[in-house]
Amino acid sequence: MPDRVTHRVGARTYALGMSQPIAHDAGLTDVGRAPGDRAPGRSWTSRGGTVVAVTVSAFSALTAAAWADMPGDASTSLAILAALIGLILAGLLVLRRRYPVQLNLAASAAPLLLPLDSSAALLTLPWVYATSTSRRTVAGCTAATAAGTAAALVRDALRAPEHRVFAVFDESGALTSAPGTLSFVFWGLFFLGASVAAGLVRRSRATADRARVAEASAEAAREAQVAQTAVLRDRMTRQEERELIAREVHDTVAHHIATISLQASALEVARGEDPEAREAAREVRASAQRAIAEMRTLLSTLRDGDGTLLPGTSLEDLVPLLERLRDGGAGITSSIFVSDGHTAAPALTRATFRIVQESVTNALKHAPGSPVDVTVRAARATGVDVRVTNRLTDEPAPAAPGTGAGITGMRERVQALGGTLDVHVDDGRHVVAAHLPWVDAEHPEADTASVR
Repeated sequence: MPDRVTHRVGARTYALGMSQPIAHDAGLTDVGRAPGDRAPGRSWTSRGGTVVAVTVSAFSALTAAAWADMPGDASTSLAILAALIGLILAGLLVLRRRYPVQLNLAASAAPLLLPLDSSAALLTLPWVYATSTSRRTVAGCTAATAAGTAAALVRDALRAPEHRVFAVFDESGALTSAPGTLSFVFWGLFFLGASVAAGLVRRSRATADRARVAEASAEAAREAQVAQTAVLRDRMTRQEERELIAREVHDTVAHHIATISLQASALEVARGEDPEAREAAREVRASAQRAIAEMRTLLSTLRDGDGTLLPGTSLEDLVPLLERLRDGGAGITSSIFVSDGHTAAPALTRATFRIVQESVTNALKHAPGSPVDVTVRAARATGVDVRVTNRLTDEPAPAAPGTGAGITGMRERVQALGGTLDVHVDDGRHVVAAHLPWVDAEHPEADTASVR
């Protein structure tokens, strides 16, 4: 899937991860772009076209103003004013893509009021066709351009033949030919028709590009919908898997633990005269009940997909955990220092709890009889540091049931919180050292991990 569906860069629309813009500088509008908005990075051809348009319009305006200063025509001051207005309109042609309608109307009105030609109006009319979606606007600008062109040609036709723009002279300066009425009509229709034809071509290109933009946007929307559907399907599949695992665990493991609890209760009653046996049976029953309670919470978490802990579980509960293990006969030496434990995020508390529990369980399972040293330092300023060590034994440990995924589970928990985990052997001692950055309950998010 592309990393983006559609977004805008400058004034061009990119879609479906394309490296080239869908709509180029053709006087058309992209999605979300103002009509005639200039796209960055236009081609040199387009820039050259702008230079040519400005140059032609400026030259034509100066020529019309110069002819206006002929005897019997406009005054010199009016000719100078016309030249200035013509140069201003020529310079404004650089904005014909952004403000085509306004420029066209202004350039069309100039020949009606001043001795100017309609070149600026003729050069802006194609952009009106390309960018405007209103037929009334297009028709109005076409009529205004036609009126301005007619005014300029009529003004030239009313001059004396030797003072007309299209008059032809021989080498001696004698007039050889001057345009007549039909010539003026022909040239007027020719220039207006060429401008309208150019506008229709640009309008066709704009329509085609808009269709491509719409198609790309629709395709992007379809891709996004497919991606969203895939995510929802994946979530549903995962939820079904969680439900299946929860049912299997409830129907098998929970049943066996409940059986152990019942048998321990029976043993506690049967060994009423033996205090040690009764105490051992009571501890087995209590451990089984705690296991059932935790399993219920885990099954609820598995079904709901959240990460809640048992009510009241916090970092301070590490001490009772180690005391229960010590009362069960484990040789555990512990040093626990917890500050602000009640403010720790549930994920941090759960990870610390499980790392200590899993590390001690592994030590008791793989090195029975070997003393276990547990050190935990937890504070908001320094994070949580856990270190569990035990002396390795020469005799192989008896086989004990397990999933073999204890260290993997610890690594995943540490990774989720952006901490570090180091499991190694140092001078005959097995060492589990973990560091977890502090995460407050109000800000449970974590960074990426560094796991060794």
